[in-house]
Order: sequence, then C-alpha cells, then structure tokens
Amino acid sequence: MMVLMSATTPASADPPHDADPGHLVHVLRPRGSVFLGIVSIAAAVVLLAYSGGAGLGFIGAVALLATWSFVLLVRPHVRVSIEGVAVHNPFRRTFVPWRLLEDVGSRWNLELYAADRTIRVWAISNPMIRPKVGVSLGFGGIGAPRAPGGDGTGENPGGVASARSGSRVTGAATGAPRVARLVEAAREDWQEAVKEGLVAEPADPHIVARWDLWDIALAAAPVIVVVIAVLT
Repeated sequence: MMVLMSATTPASADPPHDADPGHLVHVLRPRGSVFLGIVSIAAAVVLLAYSGGAGLGFIGAVALLATWSFVLLVRPHVRVSIEGVAVHNPFRRTFVPWRLLEDVGSRWNLELYAADRTIRVWAISNPMIRPKVGVSLGFGGIGAPRAPGGDGTGENPGGVASARSGSRVTGAATGAPRVARLVEAAREDWQEAVKEGLVAEPADPHIVARWDLWDIALAAAPVIVVVIAVLT
C-alpha cells in the first residue's frame, strides 16, 4: 500500500518540539486508505445534497458514513521526528520517545515495542513485499535505512525519492517492513546525534498515550443522531 510522506506539522497533542522546524515532522499515511476515505466522504455529501426531505435517521446514517470514513481511513498516520515516533490510531494517540523504543516489528502491521508495551499501528500494513532501499528523513540522514550491501553514505540508489526534498515515496516499498527499517534507522541516527551533541536527550522520557477526543466526538455525534431518530 502506498504511503504519503510530507514535512507538514499536523495538530497534535504530543509533547512540545524543541528541534529545528526544518527537521520536525515526517508524516506517513496510506494513500489508498486516504483515497477510499475521501471517496466515501464525497459520496456522503452527494447523498445529503440530494436527500430532499429525508428524515433525521437517513441524515444521521449518511453522516455516520462520512465521519467514520474520516476517522478510520483519513486521519490515522505515523509521525517520525527527532523526538521519537507518534502513532495516531483511530480514537487513540501514542508517542514513543527514541530512548524508550526497544524494537520494531512488521509481521502484519507496523508494531512498536517499548517499555513492555506493544503499540500496533493502524495506518501501516504489511503488503508482503520486501523493500530494497532506504529513504532519508532529513536530519543529517536521519531515518535513512541502510540497504543490504550499502555503504550508509546517504546515497539514494534506484532513484527513490527523499522526504527532505518533499517528494512522495511510491510503490510497495512503503509497507510495514520498509517503515519498520526506516524507524530503526532513524533511532540509530538519533543515538549518533545525541553522542555528537547535535540534539539533547530528554531527562525523563516517557510514553504518552491518550484518547483522541476529536475522533470520539466525530464518531459519536452521528450515532447519537441515529439513536434519537430511532427512538422518536
């Protein structure tokens, strides 16, 4: 499944960022899921526009299609930054600082292992195709997975686009195995940057996990409308 990579900063409840804004955020979203979500939302808008004198139940059901498509297909993403990895799953946000990240898995979906916890990533699945090359995330090569047999110089074999240049990465190389290697390489580059004094290590790193109130509100509102329509 394809994934969008960008250097934009989404609204987030994660810990504040102290790093250079030019290297803050790289967001990965599944392009296919985002497209499907947008199509579903557009279909819901068309249905509402031509619903005429439809009742409250119909309006609630169509709104349910739109909001749940947005929550389940459009919003989920993974953010890799100098501070660590932020996972935005439906209804739940989790931030894992680099110091606490122990390992990364990719059997079915991307999984982060930290402090005896397993954080499963909704947005990044395993296409069962192994990638071959790496992508630089922009902090002196941070996040550039070392290709087998590569020299780790940051060269971009095969013409794969770099997130630093704002290009989009396409193809099967953006599945869970690829992103897992990318996260591991970013952690290694962070460790090197700390040793060289380029970034400061947080004094008390901890995992931040919280409910996403926006997701909950968006999903619950049309459900309430449908329930009201059924009971009245």
